Amino acid sequence: MDNAEKPTKVSFWSKLQSIALTVVAVMLSLGQWNDTKDAVSSAYEAFVANWTNDIEYKHISTLHVGQTQAYVTSIFGKPHVSKKSKLDSEIVYFYYGNKKYQLTLAIKDKRLSGYAIVGLNTDFQVSVPYTAQTLLSTPLEQYFSQTDSYFSDANNIEYYAESHDLGKKAMFYNLILGAVNYGNFSASDRSSVKKLNADLDRGVADVTAALSTSRKLTPNYFAVTELAPNVMIEGLLTHFEYKTLLKID
Repeated sequence: MDNAEKPTKVSFWSKLQSIALTVVAVMLSLGQWNDTKDAVSSAYEAFVANWTNDIEYKHISTLHVGQTQAYVTSIFGKPHVSKKSKLDSEIVYFYYGNKKYQLTLAIKDKRLSGYAIVGLNTDFQVSVPYTAQTLLSTPLEQYFSQTDSYFSDANNIEYYAESHDLGKKAMFYNLILGAVNYGNFSASDRSSVKKLNADLDRGVADVTAALSTSRKLTPNYFAVTELAPNVMIEGLLTHFEYKTLLKID
């Protein structure tokens, strides 16, 4: 009788684990563990970012008004574009381009005074701070029943935005929500914004109907700021600026 033991079949995952351990061992022997760790981390983040928005959501969730410029740029890196405010000479807007979203930072005295996000893809539904909502999922009128103040333009860029005072529980910051003509902005969205602006330009006494239509837009933009709302909204790039300076194909 043959008492020889039969060879044990090794699973795919066991082989993969063995290969991974071998690579780590080799890199350790060469004193390159830190480089290997960084490469593996970068590869993992690239993989996750390709299939989900989790990495981007995590980075955005770290932003808070009052942080230092040095801290914020340590997370997001150097801005791709910057522009000085015309309304407040002490404010500089920093812009970061991404295929999924655009980030704007309002920096004053080397401190974060406000930040804004524009979602460029329909599935980029990042959480909107101080609400239970996410971008690109719920009409404006369902966030707040009324608006404290609103802003709109249909010239260099089409947008409708409204500002809400968050009260003392949130340091009286302003939450700005809006629909901006970047990314997915339909002909119907554009028509709503243009109708409101046409009424305002003509001095129509009652713009309730046009305003109500604009409030049915689904926001792709939000900003949190301690600045006056009009100063934060000034940070929106025009079509020309966006396409020539920041747009990533």
